[in-house]
Order: sequence, then structure tokens, then C-alpha cells
Amino acid sequence: MSNRTLILVISLVVLLLAGVFYWLRSGNRSRYDWSEDSMDKERGYSEKSVEPYGTHIIHEVLADYFPNYRLRDIKKGVSEDLPDSSNTRDNYVFIGEALFLDSTDNERLLEFVYRGNTAFISSKTIPQELVSRITDLSCGDYFWHDYDYITDTTGFLSLSLPDSGGDARCFFARKNVVTGYNWHYLDPETVCEQDDLYPLGLLNGEYLNFVLLNYGEGRFLLHTTPIAFSNYSLLRTDTRLYAERAMSFLSEGNIYWDASSRVPESVGRMRNNTNNREDAGILTYILKQKSLAWAWYLLLGTSLLWIIFRAKRRQRVIPVLKPAENASYEFISTIADMHFQEKSYRSVSKQAFRHFLQHLRDRYGVVIHLNQNGLLSDGSTSAARLSYLSGVPESEIHHIFDQYTAIARYEPTEQMMTEFYQALEAFMKNTT
Repeated sequence: MSNRTLILVISLVVLLLAGVFYWLRSGNRSRYDWSEDSMDKERGYSEKSVEPYGTHIIHEVLADYFPNYRLRDIKKGVSEDLPDSSNTRDNYVFIGEALFLDSTDNERLLEFVYRGNTAFISSKTIPQELVSRITDLSCGDYFWHDYDYITDTTGFLSLSLPDSGGDARCFFARKNVVTGYNWHYLDPETVCEQDDLYPLGLLNGEYLNFVLLNYGEGRFLLHTTPIAFSNYSLLRTDTRLYAERAMSFLSEGNIYWDASSRVPESVGRMRNNTNNREDAGILTYILKQKSLAWAWYLLLGTSLLWIIFRAKRRQRVIPVLKPAENASYEFISTIADMHFQEKSYRSVSKQAFRHFLQHLRDRYGVVIHLNQNGLLSDGSTSAARLSYLSGVPESEIHHIFDQYTAIARYEPTEQMMTEFYQALEAFMKNTT
């Protein structure tokens, strides 16, 4: 399989897997967005959202809540859109998972309330920088650790009013199926008993979830159950009545709805340096976000392709092999040296002649036979044929054969062996 075909096959497989994943996700998608998460400003607790956990209904109710007064949306930031109001009847309203205020926003809000206005904040966590300015955060050895919570499928909310109408049942659901939820409350041990703190509401009849804190000439209304003001909750009569009575603590004046400071609970608690037991890690949050989840899967897919093709291209280093050495020449040289040192001129000459005959067989296909005495049996015929094939004069070939015959019959001298070797070398040079 070629590299191009392999790349095409892998690309098709990745696209197929992506299509199956998208089909499974879209097949299980509900008609409504049941996410409470506030990372997307247009989703959880957004005044523009008509989804179950948007706040479009309560926003519309507050728009006409006080005749002759207006509702304004804070879009740029508290420090920019919240006025330095001299009117002591205006209201600041925030409903969401968590509130994010920088130091400038925090000072503007404190100044706004101090002059006699009201701040209604319904959230699962509250900035420590803000709450430390409006109350004492420690009671003896017990220090503030943010809102606490209990986990249950149902929360019963009640108000400290003569005509509160009893408990309001509040649910958290996904795809209209009630599921477990973290119901937040204010631990009374984290706030010392103060003359300017008034309990206004309870969760499950025992946990403090709605308090009033006086600050300067104004007041803070801190509420820990923002889900009570969601579209999903306001569809039920008892919860709608609860929301109306909770909003009755607002002052009759303009309402400033904070649409810019809403962040997820995890972000708010992280800024407070507290541990959120609901957080399972950053990957859990990424997989809950559609766009981040797709980016994560795309990253994994491309990383896998990179690993596959890198592994194919980066094979192990092929070792450099030494060329095969012809040991026969070394062997012959060694044997020749041994015979020469012992002055076995006949043995050296015979070894050289056998090598010569092997060369003739390999190159020209000429086989020259020796008889049992080591003499040539058909030298004349072979010399003529060899001269024809090699181009060497026949006389030179006869000369080599005659020298070998003399060496084989008589005891050769060093000079005879040298002349015989020179004749063989001359033949080799003429035929290469």
C-alpha cells in the first residue's frame, strides 16, 4: 500500500469516527438546552435565554415591576454602567452561578449600596473580597469558607414573611427528569451574630439561604439559590409566588440588572481559593462544553495521526554493513608465505597454478585437466582454445604450460618459481 493510499484510508476513518460521534451526540440532544453553566453568556442564567435555566421570565417581570421606573442592563461592567447614584431607592440585581467583580467593580458596588441603595445577589458563591467588606468573616476560630451545600433532588424554600404561602418546592432536572443537585446555604457559624444581619429565608426549614445585611445607608440581600429564579422554576405556581415575594424586598426604584459579571461557579470559587467538591477536574469541564469538547477530540485525532506518520517515517537507523571480504586471497597469501619460508617452491607454484586454472574456468569456461601425476593431459588443445578466447598469443600460453610441467617433474629453484609467477601475472594483466 502506497503512502498516499494509507493517508487517504486513515483520513476516511477519522472522518467516519467524527461523523458517528456527531450523530450520537445529536441523536441524544434534547429539544431544550438543560445546561446551567454560565461560561457562555447566552446560556445559563442569561436574561436572553428562554431555555430552562435562563432568566428571561424574571427579567421581563422586573422590567415592569415598579411603575415609573426602568430596568437597565449592565453590559460593559459594574464600574462603567452602575451609576454613582444619589437616588437612595435604586436596585442592583444579579442572578447567576457566580459573580466576578474586579477591585474597581467591587468599590463601585459598595459605594452604590452605602449611599442607600439595595443590592440583590442570588448566586452559589460570592466574592470573598465583597463579603469581607460588609460583614465579619470569622467567629472565634471559625473562618469564612464560602457558601456550603447539601445534595438532594428537591429543595424546599421558605421566607420569613407572614404571608409567605408555605414552602416552595424547587427541582433541578435534565431533559425534564429530576436529578440530584447541590443546594447552597450560608453556614451561620461563618458569620458572627450581628445586629445588622437579618435572616429572610430558609432551605429545607433549617439552612439559611436568604439574608439581609445592612451596609451604610443601604443593604445587601444575599440569596444562595439562584435556580429558584430560572425559567424552569417559574413555570410552577409555588416557586413563582416565592420569587415574587423574594423580590418584594427590593426598593421601589430603578433596577440595574448585571448581565456582565456572570461566571461559572468553579471560576468564582477558584478566585476565592476554596475547594469546590463538585469539580472533577479541568477535563470534566472541557467535555461539558460542546465547542471545547470538539476541540479536544480534534486535538486527540490529529495527535494520533502525527504519531502514526512519524512512526512510519522515523524507522530505526539501519546499521552500515562492512563489505564482504574475500578471505580466499588472504588464505592463499598466508599459505604461500608459509611455503616460501620453508622453500617449498613446488607447492607454491602448484597453488598458484590451481588458482590460475580456477580463473580460466570461471571466466572462459575452459576446463584443463591434470593427470594423476599433476601434469597437463590436453595442454595443446586447451592452449589453442584459450588463446582464441582470451586474445593472448598461443606461444605465451604454451610457455606457461611448459614452465608448470618442468616444475611438476623436477625440483624447482626460486628463480623458476619467480619466472613462472611472472608469466601468470602477465597473462592476468593481458586479459583484464
